[in-house]
Amino acid sequence: MQDDFPEINVWYSKRLDVHTWSDHPEINKVVDIVFESLTNEQRATFSGNSNNAGKATGRTHLKVIVVDLYVAWKTDPFLCIGVAQGNDAYKVNSRYNALHLSPKVRQVVKTLWDAEFIDFKQGSHNRDNGSGSHTSRMRAAGKLRELFEPLDIELYELDLHHNRECIVLNNFDVDEHGEPIKMGKGTKLSKAIDYDDNLETERMRAELTAYNDLLKETRVDIPTHVETYIERERSDGKAQRIPINQSGKFVRRIFSRGRWDRNGRFYGGWWQQIGKDYRKQVSINNQPTVEVDYQGLHVAILTAQRGVHDNVKDRYDLGEQILPQFELKEQRAIVKLLVLTAINAKDRKSTCLAFRHAQPTGSQQKKLNDIELGKLLDAFITKNPHLEDDLCSDEGIELMNLDGQITERIIKTFVENGKPILSIHDSYIVQTSDVERLRDAMSQATISLVKRDLGVDQSVLSYGDIMRMPTLEKYDHIKNHNELLSIKDRSDQYEQRIVKFMEYRRNNFPDTYWIGNSS
Repeated sequence: MQDDFPEINVWYSKRLDVHTWSDHPEINKVVDIVFESLTNEQRATFSGNSNNAGKATGRTHLKVIVVDLYVAWKTDPFLCIGVAQGNDAYKVNSRYNALHLSPKVRQVVKTLWDAEFIDFKQGSHNRDNGSGSHTSRMRAAGKLRELFEPLDIELYELDLHHNRECIVLNNFDVDEHGEPIKMGKGTKLSKAIDYDDNLETERMRAELTAYNDLLKETRVDIPTHVETYIERERSDGKAQRIPINQSGKFVRRIFSRGRWDRNGRFYGGWWQQIGKDYRKQVSINNQPTVEVDYQGLHVAILTAQRGVHDNVKDRYDLGEQILPQFELKEQRAIVKLLVLTAINAKDRKSTCLAFRHAQPTGSQQKKLNDIELGKLLDAFITKNPHLEDDLCSDEGIELMNLDGQITERIIKTFVENGKPILSIHDSYIVQTSDVERLRDAMSQATISLVKRDLGVDQSVLSYGDIMRMPTLEKYDHIKNHNELLSIKDRSDQYEQRIVKFMEYRRNNFPDTYWIGNSS
């Protein structure tokens, strides 16, 4: 096989996943071929128990790396894997390293490179500010791709989250996707830290494991999509591909700042990384869905905590044009993000910096200066004076803990009833038949935790809403409702994907909860 692949793009990568595993016979065969093709001298470079506390063998390290290379190749042949080279990157006894991988990873990677199974590019570090730094990268080379080509194994047939810890305690904050962020002005990233279990962490883990088990057998897809990924532009202008597959559904609950009362949101699931327009197209178990949102959840919680009872439905609508370059609808979107940023910031300066950082490169929003953003904050405070002390107060991390508890209750209700649900922090996607159940669960959760039934918003009426209408009104609504929520324009690739998934579940897990009832 002629290896005419382009050079590794270090910015198109995923991190080495130390929880990637498989006992699939065909995968084992590939690992055997790779291992047997190495010389005795090459095998010796990662054999033995040195640097490994006698936990995982060199063969285990090899298998994890080969399987993860297959995952990257199956996702996109051009996708490479970031490999940390530091000794502290692989803590053998950490709860976040269930397979007990050690720095021996580096020796296996070097051996695979020497044996021409992988392409490799050394990492780079900018000592000044960290910008442009990256870990080493690897990708399956032609010799390994030849072994991958005959395999017809979908990623959901692998064990990609082998004993992975789902309750995470972080030493600092994470971004909206649960990814580590820089600590202050330095280049050091926040990281997960170990902890001792107690009854509460054991309870949370058991409940979240039950949810992940339900998601594992649930089919989540976008029917119109031909490809198994979505391309989007990041705020820095770089293109990014979000895989849309059945292996990217694992959910973790992440707490921040080394405290169990900070953050605690649910992170994971590819649906959290796509825009609302794409989420409208999501299907669950080959059925249409609806997304239901809390209306300005954090602002609503703070308002309730302040004891304010008013009928303001949209606190982000200032009712007048403050900045002439933006229409009212655009201004509302800016105010919403600005206020939510301010709730999470310590002062106005950091609020403005964080707001601009989140805006797309070259956009008008990114050009807004502190004075202009300050005018919007002042107008918001004028309309909502009871919230003035909550802005620029670093309260967001505590509010995330509360909305994490709200989501926990909602998810538990659905899991106990064997119903699928997808969370996006303050909104939830369910099958259309479960909208009434969701709204009731959302209401019960906020009444219990906030002492108030907070408002929700959904894009379409439920059948229950329509059936409660007067007779003369309901029939047109039912017709429109059925048309709006039907799954149209299914791609042939989608049909093939769902048939293959159903056959796999039926053959290997005949008790899958929805297969027998699906058309």
